[in-house]
Amino acid sequence: MKFWQLNTRRKKSLVEALLVLSAYKVILIFLPFRHFVKNGKKTAITTESEERLEDIIWAITVLGNRMPLGFTCLVQALSVKWLLRNNYNLQLHIGVSKSNDHQFSAHAWITHDDKIILGGQKNQVYEPILNWK
Repeated sequence: MKFWQLNTRRKKSLVEALLVLSAYKVILIFLPFRHFVKNGKKTAITTESEERLEDIIWAITVLGNRMPLGFTCLVQALSVKWLLRNNYNLQLHIGVSKSNDHQFSAHAWITHDDKIILGGQKNQVYEPILNWK
């Protein structure tokens, strides 16, 4: 579907997601990941509407699949975590895996109420090293 054919809510989600994805892609070049995972004081927690949750996941997925240089799973997960920062049921996971030929790989994904909503892979065999709520 073309951008101009989308409803206003979806257009807004796409633009917002593109800005945040681009910002994280650039920021991760200059700052180590540890700067993002800080346990600050919790303020009053609210949840995002189901509609907003679906729109943001849709926008991140569309942009992640269609942008020429793409966005890594970590950039996508950080962007979702920031865009839906008021949703206390959202969790960012990072896992690592070592293949039979000793190749190391890492992956980031997002869960909501313990269900993978972004970054899920068939036969996901990553050993979680970080679960950030």
